[in-house]
Amino acid sequence: MNVSRSACTLVFALALSAPAWAQDPLPVEAAPVEGSTATEVAGAPGPVEGGSDNFFKMVAGDFKNFFNSDTAKVMGYFSIAAAAAAPWDRKGVNNGFNIPTTVFQGGNLAGSFPFQLGAGVAAYGVGRSFGNARTATVGRDIMRAQILSQVLVQGMKVTIRRERPDKSNSLSFPSGHAASAFATAGVLHKHYGWKAGVPAYAFGSYVALARMSWNRHHATDVVMGAGFGLASARTVTMRMGGKKFSVGVQPQVGGASVHFTRIYK
Repeated sequence: MNVSRSACTLVFALALSAPAWAQDPLPVEAAPVEGSTATEVAGAPGPVEGGSDNFFKMVAGDFKNFFNSDTAKVMGYFSIAAAAAAPWDRKGVNNGFNIPTTVFQGGNLAGSFPFQLGAGVAAYGVGRSFGNARTATVGRDIMRAQILSQVLVQGMKVTIRRERPDKSNSLSFPSGHAASAFATAGVLHKHYGWKAGVPAYAFGSYVALARMSWNRHHATDVVMGAGFGLASARTVTMRMGGKKFSVGVQPQVGGASVHFTRIYK
């Protein structure tokens, strides 16, 4: 029994660590060319521009951009992880660890879509109020990732109609809480690196365990929910939302200047 329990624990830990495998290394900033100037640097978080129309255009673009090779790679990793975690579908967290459900009570609230979306709205509002473009951009990207992941996840739920472990309904697969938590974690990781990514992914894992602990989801539900969340985060942070740049090199005394010019449609 102890050997079986240890094996299941290892498998589930590896499944929840899939975000680390799916993430590409953060790009290393290139050294500036002597005398170079840049109007905007592609890939760097830029100032938040425009109003609600611009935001909704970004959201519409996110749904189109979600279906790409990067998403396929991420979802492939998580599909493998879900297959590895499948033996836990009949066990549950409490059967493996005997942890009281009260330990995970916070995950049911903090991992919910309204809570995570509210966090994005709050970050956006603070950033706009205090003139911090980066914070506002992070908040905007969290909102976009939440909307994208939840539309996809809820669509999967009503299509697949898997029964929950507690028999309450047939909306078990995939986990919306896990998707929301990992969507936010992916955005924080992309903008702030591993110093924010590690605790954010740890919290996402806590939310996933909470959903299993309270008998609301199977192990495969939370693993695939995490996959949808991370893939959504990568979709909204790895693209420039239709922005294009022209690059020009101008010779100068003792070197050259490189210009990145944003092209407005």
